[in-house]
Amino acid sequence: MITKIYPIELNLNGTAFQDYNKSGLLFFDIETTGLSARSSSLYLIGAVSFASDGWQLIQWFAETPAEEEQVLTAFLTFARKFSQVIHFNGDRFDIPYLQEKCRAYQLADTFSTLVSRDLYRMMRPLKNLLSLSSLKQKNLEEFLDIRREDRYSGGELIDVYYQYAAAPSQDFLKLLLLHNYEDLLGMLSILPLLSYLPVLSGSFGIAGGHIEDSTLIVETWYPVELPKPFSYRGELFYISGAHSRLAFQIQGVQGSLKHFFADYKNYYYLPLEDTAVHKSIAAYVDKDYRQPATAATCFTKKEGFFLPQRTALFTPVFKETYKDTISYFQCTEKFLQDKDQMLDYLRHLIADI
Repeated sequence: MITKIYPIELNLNGTAFQDYNKSGLLFFDIETTGLSARSSSLYLIGAVSFASDGWQLIQWFAETPAEEEQVLTAFLTFARKFSQVIHFNGDRFDIPYLQEKCRAYQLADTFSTLVSRDLYRMMRPLKNLLSLSSLKQKNLEEFLDIRREDRYSGGELIDVYYQYAAAPSQDFLKLLLLHNYEDLLGMLSILPLLSYLPVLSGSFGIAGGHIEDSTLIVETWYPVELPKPFSYRGELFYISGAHSRLAFQIQGVQGSLKHFFADYKNYYYLPLEDTAVHKSIAAYVDKDYRQPATAATCFTKKEGFFLPQRTALFTPVFKETYKDTISYFQCTEKFLQDKDQMLDYLRHLIADI
């Protein structure tokens, strides 16, 4: 077995792990000759951890498949002193694979005592917000303009490993170690993507809002520095972000909208006025100028500036037609001055991302 140790630079500030005890964190990634633990070999495990003199990357490499248990044992022994393991899609592959190997060699399952943090699962909600075509690690690295020296996939290196095991070569060894090394550095490099998650949870503060050309524009301050500007266009709003600021634009309606009454059987519709009135008032209207209201004609009109909402977050609710799925509420000066209500509204909108 070959063991390699490299000092590396890592700054967790601005990531979801900045407040954790870094001495308890273990990042890891494995390389295998297949997807099934029963029919393939584990030949390399790489890990990143914090030591007394800084962050380090360690690799345990099996020079032949016969050294698989030695690699596994070395990693498990090392992992016992940590409280959390961090990985990319490891909940689906890396951890179950290693647990199956533990059972095969009758080794204690270290993972049962560790908290698992899967970056893939943590970042999955960001796919729509950041318009990501894929959540593969290399795609996430490319989003942040990170380029690798390694040009191979794990699958492409399987034959390279078998060739190395049959006839050891420093060139083959370099390729195998480099891929795992860059997988780990790539995993660390995408940690800043976690800084976009507060957008989806609405964890930001309102700086101010105003109306401009029938559009509500809201500026917000953001708790962390974003690694790269982004923008997202939803059905009801547009959001952009850069540095530690977000900007929302919501197209409103200036004019007349309708407020529909649910108990339409208690109303009459007045065609000439294009409005509905309660029966108690309609009794004073000539029968030729009134008709029983229907669900679609039981409304009153209101002039003003209105903002869209998917559900009745704010009442009274207004619509253009009865069957519209999008409703509106009146945007008043009081609303524009109420930062709590405005924050509730933005959270309502981003819930659909």
